[in-house]
Formats: sequence, C-alpha cells, structure tokens
Amino acid sequence: MICYNKLVLPLAVLLLFFQSWMSYGQQDADFKELLETIKKSAAYDAIKVERIDSLYQLLRLQQEGDLKSRFDLNRSLFFEYRIFKQDSAFKYGIQSKNLAEELGDQRLIAETTLDLANVCVSAGMFSEALAYLNGTDPDHIPEDIRFSLYGLLGRCYSDMADYSTITYFSERYRKKAQEYHQKSLELATPNTWDYFMLRGYLNYKYGNLDEALVDLKPSLDMRQDLRSQAVVNSVLGDIYVQLGDREKAIKHLSQSSIADIKSSAKENLSMIQLAEFLFQSGDVKLASIFIKKANEDAEAYGAQQRKIRVGAILPLIEEQIINQVEKQRERLSQQNIMLSVLLVVLLMLAIITYIQLRRLKRARQALLVAHKDLQIKNERIVEVNETINSKNEELKSLNDLLLEANKIKEDYIGFFFTQDADIFEKFKEFKTRIDHNLKTDNLDGIKYLSKSYDLKKEKKKLLQSFDEAFIKLFPDFIDEFNSLLKEDEQIAIKDGQVLNKELRIFALIRLGIKHNEIIAQVLGYSVNSIYAYKTKIRNKSFLDKKDFDQMLLERTRLKL
Repeated sequence: MICYNKLVLPLAVLLLFFQSWMSYGQQDADFKELLETIKKSAAYDAIKVERIDSLYQLLRLQQEGDLKSRFDLNRSLFFEYRIFKQDSAFKYGIQSKNLAEELGDQRLIAETTLDLANVCVSAGMFSEALAYLNGTDPDHIPEDIRFSLYGLLGRCYSDMADYSTITYFSERYRKKAQEYHQKSLELATPNTWDYFMLRGYLNYKYGNLDEALVDLKPSLDMRQDLRSQAVVNSVLGDIYVQLGDREKAIKHLSQSSIADIKSSAKENLSMIQLAEFLFQSGDVKLASIFIKKANEDAEAYGAQQRKIRVGAILPLIEEQIINQVEKQRERLSQQNIMLSVLLVVLLMLAIITYIQLRRLKRARQALLVAHKDLQIKNERIVEVNETINSKNEELKSLNDLLLEANKIKEDYIGFFFTQDADIFEKFKEFKTRIDHNLKTDNLDGIKYLSKSYDLKKEKKKLLQSFDEAFIKLFPDFIDEFNSLLKEDEQIAIKDGQVLNKELRIFALIRLGIKHNEIIAQVLGYSVNSIYAYKTKIRNKSFLDKKDFDQMLLERTRLKL
C-alpha cells in the first residue's frame, strides 16, 4: 500500500501538468487561428462586396421588371447587408417592404416589417424598433413566424435593460424581455434549432447556466452555417466566462469571432466579449488587438450600443499599454545603470590586474638576479619560473576575457544608450502631441496618435537592432552555434531575419545573461517559453545538456 501511494502522487502531478500544458497549447492554437482570420478579414469582405455588387447590377436590370423579381433582389440585398452595414440594410429593407405592400402579400409584409425591426435593434435604435414591432398586429403575422415577433420584442427590451443607467427602467425592461421571450418560446416549433436556441438563451440570460448548456451544445451540430455557429458559440463563450472555465470560454468566443469574420458580420459581440475577458485576465496585448477589430466593426456597421461597450474598455486597454511602455523605459534605465556599475567593476579589475602584472614583473627581475647570485638554488628558481609562467598564462586568459567583456560592454552600452534615446525622443514627441491635442480638445487626434503608435513594430525594431549589434560582435555565431547541433537539426535563418527566437535566447546567454527571468523580460516572452526553447535546442545537440552552455562560450568567438 505504501509503494502504491508513492507511485500515485507523482502520476497525479504529471497528469495535472500534462492537462495544463494541453490547455495552454489549445488556447494558443485558438488565438493563432483567430489572428490569421483577422488578417484575412479584408479578403472575406471583398467577397461580400463582390456578391452585393452582383445583386445590385441585377436589380438595375430589373427596374422595369415584375414586382416579385424586384422584391426578391431587394430582399437578397437586405440579407447581404443585414449584419454588414445597418444603413444599407435599412434602405433595402424599406424598399422590400414597399414592394411587398404593392404585391399585397401579407406574409411578405410581416416578414419585411420584422426585418426592419431587427436592423433597428442591432443598430441600437430601440424606439424605432418598438414602433415597427408594436405597430404590427400579431394576428396578421403567420403562425410559423409569429414567435419571431415576440423574440425581437424580447431582444429589444433586453438590450434596453443592458444599456439603461436607471435601475427603475432597466428592471421594467428586463421583466418585459422575459415575458416576450417566454411567449416566443411557447410559439416556437419544438425540437427545432430555433426552439433549442431560444430555450438555451433564456436559461443563460436568467442564470440557469447548466440548463443552458444542455440546450446550446446540441444546437451547434443542428446548423453548420457561419451565422448560426457564431451566435451559438458567442452565448456558450459567455456562459463559460461566467463559470470561470478559461479554456472553453476562449475556444467558443474565438470560434464565434472567426465565424463572424468569415461571414463579414460587422454586427457582432463575441470579439468584444473576448477582448474584455482577456483584459480582465491581464493579457493586454491580445485584448488590444481584438478590441480594435471590434471597434472597426462597430464603426463600419453603425451599432450604437456596440460603440458604447467598446468605448468603455478601449481607453483602459490603451492606458495599460502606455503604462507598460513606461515600465519598459524604466527597466531600460535600470539596465543602463547596472551596465555602468559593471563597467566600473571591470575597470577596477583591470587596474588590479595591471598592478599584479607590475608586481610579477618586478618579482621576475628579482629572480633573475637571484639566479646569477645563487646557482645552488637553481632548482627552486626553475620551479618558481614555471609557476610564474602558469600565472602568466592565466593572466593572459584573463586579459582575453577582459578584452572580450570590454568590447561587448562598449558596443552594447552604446546600443542601449542609442535605443533609450530613441525611445525617449519618441515618447517626448508622443507626449507633446497628446498635450497639444488635449489643449485643443482634439479627441480624434488623440485616437489617431494612439492607433498610430505600433508597439509591436517598435519591439520588433528593438530586437532587430539587438540582432544586428550582436552579429557585428559575433559574425560567425550562427555557423559556430550549428556546429554544436546534430547534422539534421541545424538551424536555418529565413530571408529577412538576422536571428530567430532560439538563437536570440542563446545570444543573450553568450553575453552573460543566464537567468530565464531576465531573458524573458528582455525578449518579451514568458519564463516557461524561455525554458522550453532552451530545452528544445539542447535536445538537438550531440553534447551532454549540462555541457552545452560551456561549449557555446568556448566555440563562439568575438570579433575584436
């Protein structure tokens, strides 16, 4: 039993570590897929615009055509614009409704009225939406779509409750929303996607999260179109945010955002939810990327309530980024001070070495005189000479190390002073322009300045400068580094690169920076990432892992 217990505990720890590692790996994959999709968003939008242009050209050719064909084309344009641009969607919604009235088709009139109310709710035009919805007689709406009327009323009052700042009204709106949602659920056809989605949304909205999951998870498989996937994943993501399950929250919110981008949905919520969640978790860099994309979408669509929500968090993220830049500047200042102290210590060592050399020189002269005078002590003098020669070799080696250290510190002190001065000048210019815009109340100017300051580019530039300075000192570093690796594990540098991540880590080690925490701070990675990269490289070497760093110092030569 004792042996069994001793075995179980390590296995449990390993299992926990493996699950944690898999969780972070999955989150990285989700973020990578989302970031790649954001890069392609313009291409998806171009496809959407091309489809819209095609429909518009057909509509122009049908200006004198029959009413039904014109109605179908206007309705198709409405659906293309529905989640893409609210003013255009409203325009074609109005035209569709007018044509439906000319056709005298009560079902089409009801559907187009609900279309217009839907756009108004999405755009935050709640009064206009209620005018359409309350002006519609439920008895004139076909039974199979009547649930949509009450669903829209529930959604409208729910959004009004979320954005009302007066408790008295928000409670009234929330009560009405619940009543209309419940009525909509009663009218929905059981065992359909609409039914499960509506029931799951009601449970989610009113706190029954476990019941909501039971309905929403199966609904993911019932409809595979991008819009349905985006809606369901958005709700699931928010549920997991409330349950505190970070991995699943990120997975579903990322998938929802990806579906929104691929379908060119500018009226979306999941990107905002993801940015808020990451900001609260302390991941400011990714939160900044996602909230900026959400802000672009809200501006493009014209959704007032989305702009308000984005406007609440965007300044906080930007303030945090500015604080991080300031902290980085302070760290650079501290590093410069440390380098200055180190230089003083090296100068002191050089003085001590010089004094020792002078003493050794005098001692040697004394020994030579003694050798002439004391032949009988020849054996002892030979022994002393051998000792002195040994010391001279050690001192020569020390001199070489000091020359190398002086060369490195001289070049890198110049490098860091140059970088620090560059950062200071940029920050000074940024602050001057901010002060000027504040004095003139130019908020647009401030927003432009904030967007134009690309921290990722500045970080990349700093690392590029570091790489170039390092290769100037160690021109054969890459070949010498590869000589420590197996033949099939050689590192190849891509076009445009000077060093890659792994080489940059070991470049810092070659400069004498051995602590993972300091390397992580310099390069902007996590400590775990630094440890992983070092382990990965050492596994590629034919050397024993414990000898790798020492051989790195011996094999890589400085250009003096």
